[in-house]
Amino acid sequence: MSKLNVINRNGDSAPFLRGILTRSLQKVGLTFSEAYGAASIVRNQLASKETIITAQIREEVSQVLAAQFGPATEEQYRLSRGQPIWIRVYRKDGDDVWFSRTIFRYRLEICGISHSTAEELAHSVHERLVSEYPGGIDREDLHRLACQMVLAQTGDYFARNLEAWHKLAQSDRTLVILIGGAPGVGKSAMAAHIATRLNITRTQSTDMLREVLRTLRPPELVPELHFSSFEAWRALDPDAGKDTTAARVEEGYNRQANEVELAVRALLERSQQEQLSIIIEGVHIRPSIVERLSLDSDVIVVPLLLAVNRKKTLKSFFKGRSLTARRRGRKHYLDNFDAIWQLQETLTHQAEHSGIPIVINDEEETSTSVRVFSLIASAVADCVLTDQD
Repeated sequence: MSKLNVINRNGDSAPFLRGILTRSLQKVGLTFSEAYGAASIVRNQLASKETIITAQIREEVSQVLAAQFGPATEEQYRLSRGQPIWIRVYRKDGDDVWFSRTIFRYRLEICGISHSTAEELAHSVHERLVSEYPGGIDREDLHRLACQMVLAQTGDYFARNLEAWHKLAQSDRTLVILIGGAPGVGKSAMAAHIATRLNITRTQSTDMLREVLRTLRPPELVPELHFSSFEAWRALDPDAGKDTTAARVEEGYNRQANEVELAVRALLERSQQEQLSIIIEGVHIRPSIVERLSLDSDVIVVPLLLAVNRKKTLKSFFKGRSLTARRRGRKHYLDNFDAIWQLQETLTHQAEHSGIPIVINDEEETSTSVRVFSLIASAVADCVLTDQD
């Protein structure tokens, strides 16, 4: 299928993107599969063309919607497309881009702004650009406009966070995000989500570091490495004087974490040397690790502890985990649930003592994400904006 370019009313050209059309159709009430199907039909019908104007695309879409979903859906689409779609954003390096409401919404969400509010703001900014900057807008002017609108609608806190991300992108500073927490609380999923939104290409799980260490250090030398974090107490001398299960769980875990932390610190030093931001997640990220780090002042370290506040919630997470980790399904974790819960209590107590933020991961994934990004953005703002004062 040949490449199709779209010419807007200002004469500018941009590639036809089925994903953008799909999202536009979702906004008029179609499901993703319906919207994607309709966008695919439109693209196939235009396969023989190399260029097309936006009015022709709208006409083609209207015909497909009328045939597939009826006149009401077609009318809703037609009314929603009464304004030009493409707004060019000019950059100093000459690598101009097109304003994307989706990308802009993501940028607002990493400030800690809720999805619904970010969606409304993205729509409002786009409308403002269409009415006042139809010929395009400079990137810095767009940022100032966005800050003004965020300030007016959400307040100083989120406007400050937006400014902080902008300043960080212009600096050479490195961002290090450390996510600790007991097994099963959602650390890996959260790390992947953060990495995607912040465009951080380097992530590391401490479980993988432990696996590497196991190949280098045999059980006879370091037995605690060869158990799960919540079972490391089994490597302890039974006559070591630890008279409670909780104390033994904590002692075994700390011995294992001491070994893994050596690798974590080496990884952070390498990240600092290469000036590459990184996310490290895992049960071995103890809240007190920040007190033992000796990184340069231009490295922004954001530690947090992910936790759950109900046993029922954690058990439900383990059930979900069994669908994606069949080798070690829910039974392994549920059989050791008391030790895992005890380990979480140990970690939360350490976090409270060290002043490390605790984020409760409930079953509402979106709200947890909002809290995490708010925390990260605020920490970045405290560093990059304080430097300017």
